[in-house]
Amino acid sequence: MQNIHNFLQPEEIVGKYYHALYSGDLQSVKKMMTEESYYMTLEPFGLKLSFNDPVFKTQWDKLKESKDALDEVEKKISIELLSRNLSPQIEIKQIEPNGFVRTTVHYSKDGKNKRLYFSKEDGSWRINYFAGRLVSQSYFALIKNWIISILPTFK
Repeated sequence: MQNIHNFLQPEEIVGKYYHALYSGDLQSVKKMMTEESYYMTLEPFGLKLSFNDPVFKTQWDKLKESKDALDEVEKKISIELLSRNLSPQIEIKQIEPNGFVRTTVHYSKDGKNKRLYFSKEDGSWRINYFAGRLVSQSYFALIKNWIISILPTFK
């Protein structure tokens, strides 16, 4: 079954991301993000709940190793997010491509300027907090020089 998020552009995903997040729909949020970014999104909510709930803290610590722990963590974070009853106002300001497979969406959330980074994976755009890093030309030169240095020389 195809996921509707597979066909959305980054600027369309921003509003859907916040709607899903604050509706406690973490399964939809997960589909919109890279795995690493998804876990990073859970962190502030999980850390808060960990301070107040020792059972949750145990589940949180096993989050990446156990599907059951992940399910319980997601369930409790979903309830926390839903209880906040937030519905932020999102306004897209600018879309800034960074090559063919990365882009940045500049937007305002309740009047505060923000940005989300996206990367294209398997033909679909995903929120990827690491896609915003600019890679300098000198980095490529360093890699090239390193590769040349380890290759055997032929004379």
